[in-house]
Amino acid sequence: MKSQINDVKTCIDMSLKVIRMYDWLLDLYVLDFFVDNHWYRLPKSWQKNLDEIALEQLGNILSEKPTNHIFPLSLLALIATVKALGLPRKNSKTIKKDVTQIADQCGTYSKIKNLFLKHVKLKKRHEVSVMAEIVTDVALKSRCNAVIDFGSGLGHLVRMLAYKNKLYTAGIECQKQLTEEARKLDLEFEYTARKYTKEEFTPNLHRPIHYNISLSSHEQLQHLPLPTHMTNYGLIGLHPCGDLGLLLLKHFICSDQVKFICVVGCCYTKLTAEGYPISNYVKELKGDLSFVSREIACHAIEMYSERLRQGLYEDLKVHAYRAALEKILVEHNPKLKHAPVRSLKHTQDLSFEKYCSLAVEKLCLRWPLPDVSARDVSAGEVSARDVSVQGVSARDVSARDVSARDVSACGVSAGAEKVREWRRVVVVYTLRLALAPLVETVLLLDRLLFVLEHGLSCEIRPIFDPKLSPRNHVIIATKPN
Repeated sequence: MKSQINDVKTCIDMSLKVIRMYDWLLDLYVLDFFVDNHWYRLPKSWQKNLDEIALEQLGNILSEKPTNHIFPLSLLALIATVKALGLPRKNSKTIKKDVTQIADQCGTYSKIKNLFLKHVKLKKRHEVSVMAEIVTDVALKSRCNAVIDFGSGLGHLVRMLAYKNKLYTAGIECQKQLTEEARKLDLEFEYTARKYTKEEFTPNLHRPIHYNISLSSHEQLQHLPLPTHMTNYGLIGLHPCGDLGLLLLKHFICSDQVKFICVVGCCYTKLTAEGYPISNYVKELKGDLSFVSREIACHAIEMYSERLRQGLYEDLKVHAYRAALEKILVEHNPKLKHAPVRSLKHTQDLSFEKYCSLAVEKLCLRWPLPDVSARDVSAGEVSARDVSVQGVSARDVSARDVSARDVSACGVSAGAEKVREWRRVVVVYTLRLALAPLVETVLLLDRLLFVLEHGLSCEIRPIFDPKLSPRNHVIIATKPN
């Protein structure tokens, strides 16, 4: 364990040094691209090399695919460093379907199998099925037959662990509506089981227990009214938000009842100072990570790189649209910096002017509609009744009103010119995304080290397909039997 601790500390040290070197890149907001001239913050060699690059080649380097583009040596060194220090994102270990050693009594009934997938989206199906195998495997090795799922939602995971893998389960959910719906789905499952299976099968079903509780401290967990057959249990969390992951780790360490933990983190932007850093070592390092860097660590790097590689990047223009709109808003009124605008997806018929008029609907700004300029109106080429201004009816508009609009048509035209640089916006965003795995690595290794500092066994594994579930690392910790 001492060797593992030293290796983790070294990796955190080196990762933070790289992050500090590129804080200026990680902490950029894409929407400030034109306001703060982000392109010119890149090293000159990067600017020259990447200005005309085929975006497919960016996708290749992001996904570690061969590329025939000759990148600057400093950029290649950065990419290689991130790869060397970052946690692997592809699953190298597989768990056999029959690993449970528990008779899969539901397996021979197709109707029962389908129930596990009912009301479950593709991403969740993948996560629940893989997580159920991991949890059952760890439970068997820990000689533990009960688990508590935090943030259990509709109970898909505890339902599979209970009815399929024969574990005693409890789910904790803070939303009452989800808890009630989870209980209904349990009853629906049992009704179908009675209908399509042998009579001797249904009495052996372990119905999950669902608690509607809002957790604020791990001490609350000591007072859960658990049945006697759940005196000892494992903790599981499939993407618990923010500090909840820390709460689970603390309870695992402090409670003798908890024999293991399997937790997959997410929502790093919701972490407070209590949630990171948590290991003594990183606290002493003062390894702070900004909100912006934690936000980019939540993005789906595999999906993005695949879109670049396949040439499906036209819809990425929306990032440039938003950045150009920000430039217009800030120049019009600095108080509108980072104003909340409507989120829109790029479509082939979505011009920049149309995007702007739709995006600022709730800002109470008067905005020229697409393809209408103040010059057209003042020259008499467009009548007042043919013009609409955002928030003002056409009948109230005159040539004088148009020329005095809150946002000038000239400003919108200048913004449209900025959109021509949309490829540069994509390049800068891609470079930030290339650094993101290093930020996530530090966040996860901090949690790993927190457990190791308490003398307990712990590991991190990538278990999900990152294209389906980008936050795919599970922290697994166990106590001696």
